Amino acid sequence: MTGPLHRTHQPSAPARRLGSSVAAVVLAGLVLTGCSPAGDDGEALTTIRFGLPTQMGANNSPMAVAQRLGYFADEGLAVEIVHTKDATSIVQGIDSGSLEIGSTPPEPILQAKSQGNGDDLVLMYNYIRQQTGSIAVLADGPITTIADFEGATIGQASLGTSNMLLSNGILHTEGLEADADFSNLAVGTGAAARQALETGQVDALSLWDTEYAAMEATGVELRYFTTPEVESLFSTSYFTTREFLDERSEQAAGFGRAMAKATLFTSENPEAALTIMYEDFPETRIAGTDEADQLATDVVALERRIELLLAGDPVGTKSFGAYAPEAATAWVDFALEAGIIDSPVDPASLYSDDLVERINEFDAAAVIDAAADWEDGE
Repeated sequence: MTGPLHRTHQPSAPARRLGSSVAAVVLAGLVLTGCSPAGDDGEALTTIRFGLPTQMGANNSPMAVAQRLGYFADEGLAVEIVHTKDATSIVQGIDSGSLEIGSTPPEPILQAKSQGNGDDLVLMYNYIRQQTGSIAVLADGPITTIADFEGATIGQASLGTSNMLLSNGILHTEGLEADADFSNLAVGTGAAARQALETGQVDALSLWDTEYAAMEATGVELRYFTTPEVESLFSTSYFTTREFLDERSEQAAGFGRAMAKATLFTSENPEAALTIMYEDFPETRIAGTDEADQLATDVVALERRIELLLAGDPVGTKSFGAYAPEAATAWVDFALEAGIIDSPVDPASLYSDDLVERINEFDAAAVIDAAADWEDGE
């Protein structure tokens, strides 16, 4: 597996990070299973190891909400967050059994399936229901068309990320090929990525909605490039194996239900979600920045993400986690056209909607009331 893994186990207490190899993650999972962490009622919780290809931030604050408010514990689950450098590591972790559920855009799953290595992988929860990724440049810069990216250097959060596959695909559809017509450079995220763009170390960035929104909130003016095909695609999903989905469907549905509730809470009270994240994941606080100032910037980023999380009104239609068949087909078509995959994948093999009805079995009004009544320190 590429990249180190870092675990966080925190059903209700502040998060901790432990560096580990994949073998250590598996061993720790066995130890924790033996310890059987308990919920508030004393009942044993089942540990779920969840792979996240980024560090915690505004875009992942619903996960902090699900932990703090006991949404996972209500489902009998204790969730360990395992951080990796990229989604490919998570695909490998799910495939090897060192993770139960992971977070990824569809590209790595499509690649695994097209190569015959991902038959058992399946998207189980459509989390970000519209596309987050695009290529951004400074608004007053010389790049005004996709053709202008010839010879450009594009900044990536890290090399091998799904966002790099997406931006490579966007430029591929216009006849530009990575390493021949343009290059990619790892520049990280946040202030480091902004500096790389503003100093000319890179000509563009290939990041995502919340990163761009945070930059714009601090005065950076950006111009965006994508294609109509990409704009229509869903983004990050939660995935697992069909074996897990079949044999542990109640746990899979419970995980999805907890995240649906946390997403709704976050959409109703983004300030509360961010405050919870700051308290339980203190590494998300920016050193030397006043919390009120960071909150103001992060709220702007999170509100942009919320628009994508609630696209298609999953509250009113009770469709949290659901996929549209035509959306899966659109992803396969784009991946083929963009050179992300070189052989077709059956769109129906990409996802499962078996859990959708159970995921949406919760009292939305109660969650909305909880968000309205929330007070810091709860």
